[in-house]
Amino acid sequence: MTRWFGAAAMMLIAGPAFAADVATCSLGADKKTVTVTASNPYSKVMACEVNCDMAIPGGFATVVCVKPVPVGAKDFVMCTDVAKGDKTYTRVKGTEANCPDPAAPPAASKAESKDKDDDDDDDAKADERMQAIIKQGQEFIERQKQK
Repeated sequence: MTRWFGAAAMMLIAGPAFAADVATCSLGADKKTVTVTASNPYSKVMACEVNCDMAIPGGFATVVCVKPVPVGAKDFVMCTDVAKGDKTYTRVKGTEANCPDPAAPPAASKAESKDKDDDDDDDAKADERMQAIIKQGQEFIERQKQK
């Protein structure tokens, strides 16, 4: 029984770790080539979008790759991007992967949701506040003209 609990705990710990390793961005030795790879543990083709934030001298650049990843693929090369001109990358700053489980039910869109949009009240209050500020501004301008 304790072995089962131990195994369940390990699966819970390993699950989030695997999710972070689904896609990776790698910088080539030439400092100009970025390779995006992904692994698909699911039994269906996985649609995957990966954003690689790359450090460049004086800022950052983003390499975006969107591609389906075949079933059971490991380190599947989604795309390779080569910097143009004299631009070089100094390092991978971060990787953002959006590779949802293809078997999961789709999330309901906002139009399909029957819940009341709680944000509507905030919008009305913001519009009222904006109108009050505009009115104050116009009154101030009128006062300045009278002086």
